[in-house]
Amino acid sequence: MFHRRLGVLLVSAAVALGVWKWVPGTAVDRMAFTTVAGGFANPPLFVSGNGNAADPWKLRVSSSEPKLARNQVPSVVSLGDDLNGFFQKSPPAPIDMAVIFKNFHRLEKTKVASAAVLAWESPDPIGLVALEKSLSGFESLVMAAPLSRGAISAAMPPAFRRASLPLTAIHGDTSVLPVVNRIPVPGVVLGGDTSLAGFSVLESEAAAGFSPLVARWEDRVVFAFPLLTALQRLNLPTEGLEVRLGEFIKLSPNGPVVRIDDFGRLALPIKPLATQADIPAEAVIDGGHDLFPEQAPTPLILRDDQSAAEPGTRAFSRSLTAVIAAIAANGGLGEANAYPRLPPEWEIGMMSLVVVMLTLLCGVAARQYGFFVLGAVGLSAQWIAFGTASIWLPGLPMLASIGAAVMVANWIGQKIPERLVAGPISVPEVGISSEPEPLEPVASAKKASTRTTKKPPPKSPAKEAPAKKVPAKKVAKKAAKTITPRKTATKIVTKAAKAAKPKAPPRKKS
Repeated sequence: MFHRRLGVLLVSAAVALGVWKWVPGTAVDRMAFTTVAGGFANPPLFVSGNGNAADPWKLRVSSSEPKLARNQVPSVVSLGDDLNGFFQKSPPAPIDMAVIFKNFHRLEKTKVASAAVLAWESPDPIGLVALEKSLSGFESLVMAAPLSRGAISAAMPPAFRRASLPLTAIHGDTSVLPVVNRIPVPGVVLGGDTSLAGFSVLESEAAAGFSPLVARWEDRVVFAFPLLTALQRLNLPTEGLEVRLGEFIKLSPNGPVVRIDDFGRLALPIKPLATQADIPAEAVIDGGHDLFPEQAPTPLILRDDQSAAEPGTRAFSRSLTAVIAAIAANGGLGEANAYPRLPPEWEIGMMSLVVVMLTLLCGVAARQYGFFVLGAVGLSAQWIAFGTASIWLPGLPMLASIGAAVMVANWIGQKIPERLVAGPISVPEVGISSEPEPLEPVASAKKASTRTTKKPPPKSPAKEAPAKKVPAKKVAKKAAKTITPRKTATKIVTKAAKAAKPKAPPRKKS
């Protein structure tokens, strides 16, 4: 008993201290935290932090109402109807657009995104050359174009391919995504060799009130213009996107997260949101650096607000700023809730209490039930502290000490075979006793009754055969070889039976 308790005390204490020292912050601790959090919130769950005292685990869950911060709303240059005839043509010609982008360079705007589709039926070649030249030189440039599905598939433009991912990189059923294979507007200008392109509207999909963010083009997926604009603002590459259909799109391992449905649409109803600055396009021509707010987030967006635009284009322009702000500001997710740990001396005290309880329980006959109850109490305390006080208790060290105590108690307390406990078997001495051993009364009565009931017929006296003379030494050796305990007992029983048999009366001589 003493050895068992000592072993349980030492081993359980060492295991608890080792797990408490080295496991926090590992994948095992993160999995345990996610499992406990899953009992209080619906997925998807977003866990951050390192799980230690300095940087505890943090949990973010989905929220029914998106919270959009004003500092996430971009500044917009509005391309309107030009009622004053400032530009050469209405809608603006390629040369007019070239002048607008040239002034973006003058105002030192290095990140630009054009939500206005740059396409004309019969453009001026000189104006197109000037436009293409003005689109070069930006640090990053994102263009927009509508996409549709036609009978004949067209090759994916380089700007769309640079901003796309293979289907294998998408988690979920990609067969339900909207399918596109061409740009319905011919001659769309998509920038230079480094620009990216995203779709503004999907003409093959009916507007359902939720903004589409992902579409499938052959063996790749392309993304919406607002999503690429959010990546541009945060300086994140397209390759870092993590897309899980029906769950979320994560812009980077530590970046913003936006919820989507199974069809790749933003799973939030977006309401129109006012911009920080809504500047007419003609004001850019003669404007100075004070034209835009100092703290306005990048990029600068050129938006199409013409009344003659298509209904889908006008709806896209109305929701553009709100969608960009929702993606960049973790739209649909609540605030991160931290789950700190207790002070080290408190956690050591809790683990010491568990080790003492294990040491006391290991000497009880029903110790397995006691260990089970102690583990259930520890798990219940972990859940209660998580849900009511937002505290992460050292549950893994306590469970590890209980498991170690169970193994040590079973190993030390295992039963030794009875043949080893009883000691050596004593073998009785074998020999011929002069006095017959007493027989059991039941056995002797049975044998006597069987022999008295069956009387054999009288036999005629036979001549006695002369006994062979055998040397004494051989007789002694033969007796020593043949006499065994079983044979000796048989002979004794036979002699006793013969002695108990009544002798037949002597026959009278005639």
